[in-house]
Amino acid sequence: MSKLLTKKVRVNYIMEKKKIIVLVLSVVLIMSVYMTYRTYENKPKELPEEKEKIETKKKQFAMYIKEGDKYVEYKGQEGNENLFPEGYKLNEEQSRCEDIDGKDIEDITFDTNTNSITVTSNKTSYCYLYFDKQMSVQDLEKYDKTNTLSDEPVGGMYRYQGSDVDNYICLEGVGTAGCSGAKSTGYDDNMYRIIGITPEGNIKVMKQIKYNKGGTTTFKWNTNYHDNSSSSSGYCGTNGCSEWPNSEIYKTLNESSDSFLSKLISEIQTKIEDWEWYYGDIAYDYANKTAEEIWKIETGQADTQFYGKTSTSKELVTGQRWTKMNNKAKIGLIYLHDYYYQSTTSDNCHYDNNKYTECKEGGWMHISKNGGTASDYEWTMSRIGRLSSSSTNFLAWPVDRNGGVNALSLYNAYAVRPVFYLKSDIELGGEGSTETPFYIVS
Repeated sequence: MSKLLTKKVRVNYIMEKKKIIVLVLSVVLIMSVYMTYRTYENKPKELPEEKEKIETKKKQFAMYIKEGDKYVEYKGQEGNENLFPEGYKLNEEQSRCEDIDGKDIEDITFDTNTNSITVTSNKTSYCYLYFDKQMSVQDLEKYDKTNTLSDEPVGGMYRYQGSDVDNYICLEGVGTAGCSGAKSTGYDDNMYRIIGITPEGNIKVMKQIKYNKGGTTTFKWNTNYHDNSSSSSGYCGTNGCSEWPNSEIYKTLNESSDSFLSKLISEIQTKIEDWEWYYGDIAYDYANKTAEEIWKIETGQADTQFYGKTSTSKELVTGQRWTKMNNKAKIGLIYLHDYYYQSTTSDNCHYDNNKYTECKEGGWMHISKNGGTASDYEWTMSRIGRLSSSSTNFLAWPVDRNGGVNALSLYNAYAVRPVFYLKSDIELGGEGSTETPFYIVS
């Protein structure tokens, strides 16, 4: 991770009916780093604002690195504008290429395995590459006291995996270790556990014990849960029941006057990142897939199947049933893939495997290991949609008391443990154990 990276450009010309220019940007792990670029005589027309920030008349691409919540142009170090930004990772979603007329090039391929970009265009192309901060080995070592963080990102982050991990973090305040209640019992209302750390340095945490709101410790995903108009009870309309941003549990955590977020200490609230949460339906038949397959479905990288929103649908509908929230939010819940990934036996987590108890024992996350009772079910933010072609009920995925995942009605009331991302610029102290948990220094 801390190795230096190199970027070089190779331009190939293939002559057929027309000239096709293939620009291949290859990232090579070697000890010195530089980027070569070709020049061109054509003067491009006025293009988007990125081009106004650089001398486009000479370069065919530009680089931007993220500083805080903004991207700034990167020109290298010590006057060498060809130097690739060390310690940064390409943001595939933000990066793009355009032709000389300013039109987006559709034929562009990102390969994260080889860290390469291939662009095919019948015109001269211009690429704008955006890089986010990537965690270094040294950064990760201070969080990994028990050597239980994954060596590489899995499911988009470095994750704590296994049953015996020191991933406790006290959020009682800033600049203090706190959480004295955990010293004797192992539990404290301000204690959280770190799910993982993104390559950009955001720390994803979940509350250790179940959320207690005025004595209530179970919550309905949504009171409206079916599309049968013959009954007014729980009817949510023919367009389907509430998705995550409109659900009651979302509002309980984020928006109500006495929400979970509103009750957090103000100095902790300021350390929470506004996040783009993904949500969508994972059909009942799909929960027996691997953690990676579930992660790709939940984040829109792979297709899923789901039953249509009306009872006349007889077959599974194929397509991407996922949406990124239009507005960022601070508080969510675990995803289905979060629960799978936390166990060293993640393939045993799904509902139709009689080894699901091994999933619970192979990981640290199950609520029974964090102050819950033997009968507790816990909601995730992952929905199912309808259970079958004839069903009128909409369901979501809770983690059940035995350690597997299940398919149950949105109307059921189960425990929740709020989840959020801490900002990447915070400094942590502590060791991660219950006796000496991590805490925010500043």
